[in-house]
Amino acid sequence: MWGHSRGSGSRRARPRWPIAVAAALAAAVALPAGAGAQASADQPNPFIDTPQSREAEALFQQLLKEPKNIDLTFRYAQAAIKAGNIEGGISSLERLLLLDRNFPGVKVQLAELYAKIHSFDMARTYLAEAREEPSLDEQALARIQAVQSEIDQITANRSFTANALVGIRHQSDASAEPAGSDIVAGGVPETLSALFIGRPGWDIFATGNLQYIADLNGIKLESNAIVYYSKALGHSALDLGAIELNSGPRFDIDVGDTRIVSARPYVVTNEVTLGESQFLHGAGVGLALDRTIMKDLASSVFYEFRRDWFNSVALVPGADALNSDVHSFGLGLTYRVMDGGDLNFQTSYALTDAVAPASSRGLVLHLSYSQLIQLPPDWGVGPLNLSPFVYRIYSNDHAPDPNAANPLLIPATTEWRYGATAKLGLTDNIALNFNAVRQVSLSNVLGNRQRDTQLIVGVMFAY
Repeated sequence: MWGHSRGSGSRRARPRWPIAVAAALAAAVALPAGAGAQASADQPNPFIDTPQSREAEALFQQLLKEPKNIDLTFRYAQAAIKAGNIEGGISSLERLLLLDRNFPGVKVQLAELYAKIHSFDMARTYLAEAREEPSLDEQALARIQAVQSEIDQITANRSFTANALVGIRHQSDASAEPAGSDIVAGGVPETLSALFIGRPGWDIFATGNLQYIADLNGIKLESNAIVYYSKALGHSALDLGAIELNSGPRFDIDVGDTRIVSARPYVVTNEVTLGESQFLHGAGVGLALDRTIMKDLASSVFYEFRRDWFNSVALVPGADALNSDVHSFGLGLTYRVMDGGDLNFQTSYALTDAVAPASSRGLVLHLSYSQLIQLPPDWGVGPLNLSPFVYRIYSNDHAPDPNAANPLLIPATTEWRYGATAKLGLTDNIALNFNAVRQVSLSNVLGNRQRDTQLIVGVMFAY
């Protein structure tokens, strides 16, 4: 739950402080199983010359000449699946639905294929759509129920998942901000971006997320451990380490057959080191609510309270005077624009209650679009996920700083941050990750102004 201003005066001396370290890191490293282009272990390899792969290739060449041919699209999809190219089959069947939304049986088959590559959320989506088909008969319903039972059995047994991202980053104005992180008002990445050194720098980093889910009489207990470490090359004061633990039950609130909301109360604690010294530890509680508003529109809200305790470090002497309570609120909306394309909007607001004049408030607005692109099978890689994004961030202190150059000035900072992320699947569990981010911070305090460009390259793993 990320960053807002609490200081006035020089940005280097009075930075914005964290209340959390990791929900966004988890999002940054998340890579769903089946994101790559390789066939699963029980399927033939589509890149080996076989009668099935030759048939699929011949149909693909015909399809390039007649891309709107419904029958040819369906035939190529089936041939690709037989050859072991599950992703190619999925891509063609989804394109078939764009040509003919009422093509019988395709949505159930898509659910089966997504289940094969362990993309269970997509499988459930297509099962739900298949149940709404007006031509649904008993045979199709039995097939839907069989796929649903298979998914439920697999997911019930999948109690442990792990994700990791390892990479290198260049910044035109090096800061302590974690690489590849989203920003929510009240938390670490945008907060630590306020600690910069005024010159370029490189760092190598690793981050990971471990999740364990236990089924307790129908209520799932979700526990997460998120870790991050970066080593700044030549700037040891920017070395950053962080760990966060959170745990809480998730349960659904239903009225009859209608699901009203999915709720997850949780407890959270974290530790942050900066320059190899203990910098921050915090603890708190929160509540997250998720609800599907309509078929293609989902929403989420959260509230979180944290207590933060600080220690002074080389880069931030005097931080031990900034212990605080932080209340954070957030709202998120996700709209499916098209198959594989999601429009996302998030906003969050944080109130920091600390010893005057360090109390502050922060607002973050975030808009992004994510498009999954299926690449041609003969490329040997894919899919490609492209995600452009833009942030607008506002940070304001509650009162002037009597120790600043202008003791009557209430510090205020606004920031634009924009860029794009690209993830290219290499196998079912490995992908390349590319990030480009531009940050422009404007402030009525000269020392709080900053311009920075980040370039990040990494390798992502998911199990």
